[in-house]
Amino acid sequence: MQVAEFDTENFEARNQSAEDKKLLVKFFIKPREDRRATLEAGRPVFKDVEYVDIKIPGSRNTGIARPATPKDKARFAEHYAAFKGRQEAPSDGTPLTEWPLITRSMCEEFAFVNIKTVEQLAGAADVHISRFMGGVNMKQKAIDWLEVAADEAPMLRLKAELTERDERILKLEKQMEQILKNTRGTETVEHTETVAAIDPDEVAPSLASDLDEPAVEEEEVSTAIIPRRRRKKKVKADGEIQNDK
Repeated sequence: MQVAEFDTENFEARNQSAEDKKLLVKFFIKPREDRRATLEAGRPVFKDVEYVDIKIPGSRNTGIARPATPKDKARFAEHYAAFKGRQEAPSDGTPLTEWPLITRSMCEEFAFVNIKTVEQLAGAADVHISRFMGGVNMKQKAIDWLEVAADEAPMLRLKAELTERDERILKLEKQMEQILKNTRGTETVEHTETVAAIDPDEVAPSLASDLDEPAVEEEEVSTAIIPRRRRKKKVKADGEIQNDK
């Protein structure tokens, strides 16, 4: 386990002011890409951002470096005032160091006369640029590059929007697959629980009683012929035959 190399009580409100004076604090400028401006311009656009670097004396592994907040500027007011006193004017645009058409040595030469971005190079006066070997040619390249970037900006924005859309669709598809997978898993568990809830011992006797019950026999219809009774005939005295009823 890593152990802190400083006393946390030093940063409490009552002790912070005194302890802050022992810290190594430095404000500086760091260019950061402005994503929205890059898409609108069709070329890398950077903006100078104020950073603060805070280190503890005697420790090489402890410290932070991040964009400076208003709280940092107020907390280290003396350091920030000294930084502002020697700070150069911030510049926005495409740094020459990010421009693929220029060498590192030429970047250093132009930086010496405060030309640090492609925009500044394109807008520089010929009387100043002509002092550099190939300076006028580099200025024209800067102008042409900015014009091409402006023409391609709408296409780059559309491409970026389509890429973002495809990423959202892919993300939604993965979410739907996961939802369907979870739903199918739940249905399988419920079906298994339902089948398991049926007790075979309760079902077996019922089936057995149904099988043991005798079938209903059809009523036998007798086909025997009942003989008819013969009627006797009587003869009257006058010779007339009389049938018995």
